[in-house]
Amino acid sequence: MNFTEAAKRACEEPTLIDALSFICIWNSERAIKQALRNKGKHWETFFRICIKEVMDNYPNDHQM
Repeated sequence: MNFTEAAKRACEEPTLIDALSFICIWNSERAIKQALRNKGKHWETFFRICIKEVMDNYPNDHQM
């Protein structure tokens, strides 16, 4: 699942908290896989971008 797919999937969660949790877990799992592939080398996370994407696209009609 790429970033666009993960953000879209997150926005399907019933609450904003669930959506943000989903995208943060997705980013953590992605970073862990990257770190394991590149032991001792560079790996990164981008939580701010993930959270902003979900916040900008989460439907207003969902519960908080």
